Amino acid sequence: MVPQNATERKRGDWFSTAAVALLKGILLFLALNLVLYLVMRPATSAKPQLSEGLQKAYPGWHEDDLQTLLRETSAVDKYEYEPFTGFREVPFRGKFVNVDAAGFRVSKDQAPWPPDPAADNVFVFGGSTAFGYGVADGETIASSLQEMATADHLSPPIAVYNFGRPAYFSSQERILFEQLLAAGFVPRTAIFVDGINDFMFADGPLFGDRIRNFMAGKSPPATSFESVPVVRAIRWLRAHSGKTATRPAPKIADPALLQGVVDRWLANKRMIEVIAAGYGVRPIFVWQPVPTYNYDLRYHLLFHSDKGFEAYAQRCRYGYPLMAALQARGELGSNVLWLADLQQDKRENLYVDALHYNAAFSKEIAAQIYDFLRRHGGQEPLAKADRGSKP
Repeated sequence: MVPQNATERKRGDWFSTAAVALLKGILLFLALNLVLYLVMRPATSAKPQLSEGLQKAYPGWHEDDLQTLLRETSAVDKYEYEPFTGFREVPFRGKFVNVDAAGFRVSKDQAPWPPDPAADNVFVFGGSTAFGYGVADGETIASSLQEMATADHLSPPIAVYNFGRPAYFSSQERILFEQLLAAGFVPRTAIFVDGINDFMFADGPLFGDRIRNFMAGKSPPATSFESVPVVRAIRWLRAHSGKTATRPAPKIADPALLQGVVDRWLANKRMIEVIAAGYGVRPIFVWQPVPTYNYDLRYHLLFHSDKGFEAYAQRCRYGYPLMAALQARGELGSNVLWLADLQQDKRENLYVDALHYNAAFSKEIAAQIYDFLRRHGGQEPLAKADRGSKP
């Protein structure tokens, strides 16, 4: 046997030391991830904390039911890809929150899908306020509409479908409306509840920045690596360290941006009207209330000044007056229901969180819409061929 020289022995010792250090590092990494997983898991599985103010927003609710509602509301805040609109909620089944595989939230006494051509079908579009974020299936605007119509025993019966989707604004609602028509699902009436999200997403839809960066090669596609506990912990520490890179302040009161939002909504409205006319659909546009416009924030559940709201939500305070001026001059049209001033003289809380309506206010909004429906157009039937549904 040829004896090892000093260089070979040193090389062997170096490899042995490196291998031991690497093994220790891997074991330490795994142990750290296990500890962080055990520490972080209770935070995600714990019951929602019910503050006294939050409980007041849900009068009559038992604590266990309220916790279930809040958990389901959080659980349904997950999305899947949908062509053209970009995303939609995944189907969900819960005690208080249910999302049908066809893409609508279930309402009280929900009519079946596909829609019955003999019914007076009503499709409701909008964002999370129309979806009913923070309230039960039976407490959404669409559900209250259905309840009111059922109580009136109308013939043909009205069947309401809630296509409100979190983070949608008028452009995505128009596209979703077009997709339903193209698929053969033609309602008698289409209701669009807008305002908040058009100003909140002035620069484009949710997830737009991620897609833009990905297409530009600036960020890799999401992988399971992002869910590793150590990676999540580092991101949390970075976000709370005060050393994060400062982002430019969002444009809140920029006149050009605000006018661009108004022009975009008006353009979407015109396109919807033209498309709806071709299919014999009656479109109705609801300009919704928002807490940062004509509402005394002293009565808000959480925030008593604009400072508490996200910067993009504050934009509504400056954008809504532009729409109000158009409404005052009669330039929005007779098919627009102006509800932005509905809360002006109210001295009570109307929200379950920063922006989403409580059950009572949702019902009041629904009553305004239902009255508008009955006063503007009634129920004169269209030809069956024009208001049918896909077999």
